[in-house]
Amino acid sequence: MKQKMIMMMTNKIMLLGIVVFNTYIYAETIKDQDLDGVPDTIDQCPDTPFFNEVNAYGCTTTILTLPEETESDSLIATLGYGLSNNEDLIDRKQQDTGKFQLSYYHDDWSYSLRTGYFKNSQESGMLDTTLKIKKKFKLTPSLKFGLGLGIKLPTYDFKGNETDYIFYSSLNYYPTSSLSLFTGINYTLINDDETDTPLQNTNSFYIGLGYFFTNNFYANFSYNYLKSKFTTEHASNTLSSTLYYKIDEKWFTTLSYSREIADDDLHDALNFKIGYKIW
Repeated sequence: MKQKMIMMMTNKIMLLGIVVFNTYIYAETIKDQDLDGVPDTIDQCPDTPFFNEVNAYGCTTTILTLPEETESDSLIATLGYGLSNNEDLIDRKQQDTGKFQLSYYHDDWSYSLRTGYFKNSQESGMLDTTLKIKKKFKLTPSLKFGLGLGIKLPTYDFKGNETDYIFYSSLNYYPTSSLSLFTGINYTLINDDETDTPLQNTNSFYIGLGYFFTNNFYANFSYNYLKSKFTTEHASNTLSSTLYYKIDEKWFTTLSYSREIADDDLHDALNFKIGYKIW
């Protein structure tokens, strides 16, 4: 039985190899740079991802749009679950979180409300609630710049927690229809009352790249830096990756994983979200 399964798997791999090889030979014959079956002489979209479905002109039949790139009037709700580990926190190394976000997109403006709930071995309760507004500027058809302002409301119940203010900036570049490059810098004004540890304002930086594999599937990889609000703690340096899958015109899911790279102790997080486009 096991040998039969191995033979079936081997046959499938060989068949896939033959298909890819024949596709390449055919593409070389008709001068098809992006291997979509449409000759370069009439291909109006020369950089479509290999697995995309295309029309007679070589253009993707349906275009995957990430929620943050939505430009028309739309309201999107997401519900997520996260699991994180931090070995520096002796009594509460592992924490579970549930998050809810409601986002409204209108032209180049976006508005969002995000809140959540956490639980670990020591305590449980609400996370801080963030209200955010952001404006997107189209510098060129493939280059977009964003500026935003956020207010973090102190719904996380601990002594000295006060309202914080966040400034957002981002830059997105699409050199081809399938590739995306992105970066951003955020700055947070910390207004919490100091208790045992002196506090400081924080900043964060991220940079990464993403790829649209199909009409419904996108993945990215990024480096993230986050300065701690506690002066006694070191900054966080993490590598993260996110997978985005569009189920249909209404539903989508994301799966992301991040891991600290500058500390020997384990710091990582896994998050899953499901989203629904209300309109």
